[in-house]
Amino acid sequence: MVKKAELAKKLYEEGIILFGKFKLTSGIESPYYIDLRKALSKPHLLREIIEAYKNAVEKIPEVDVIVGIETGSIPWAAILAYIFNKPLAYVRKKPKEHGAMKLIEGEISEGKYAIVIDDVSTTGGSLLRATRILRENGVKTEYAVVFVDREQGAKRNLEKENVKLISIFTVTELFKYIRSLGFISETKYREIIDYVRGFSHV
Repeated sequence: MVKKAELAKKLYEEGIILFGKFKLTSGIESPYYIDLRKALSKPHLLREIIEAYKNAVEKIPEVDVIVGIETGSIPWAAILAYIFNKPLAYVRKKPKEHGAMKLIEGEISEGKYAIVIDDVSTTGGSLLRATRILRENGVKTEYAVVFVDREQGAKRNLEKENVKLISIFTVTELFKYIRSLGFISETKYREIIDYVRGFSHV
């Protein structure tokens, strides 16, 4: 079992958690950024992140196929598909302009249960889009798994579509660990928490 406090410590020490001004995929500005892709180049950290993902996926009652989203979550989905001996598929941002011009890469039969994997969720827009595309193709999609939920509406937005979001960390939980370890000041911690609370109505 992964110890979350130790994992949070390593995420900070390895530069996965960044501070500054960042514009997210959703268009929202943020005072911090979780760059989980960096971990792909750090095998010691990669193993622990995958173990945490694995623990989360094991909670899901039925999984036939593991689905990533182009491009950030494909490595995580691929490793998990290998571990669980399940088929891998991924949802494209847009159809290929040649060949079969598909939105879904990989074979998924109608009626199968898919889980969608992503690294970080903000509003849940990418997860919702992937879920809708899968469902339009007859694939049952009831769960999504992310490493960090930024608590900016994703969980509620997915619930409206009958999708349960499972996160290894909420951002509040992650920064509580970071603060307790003395890596950030109380002022910085409060800045982050106030920012997160500003989305509590979303």
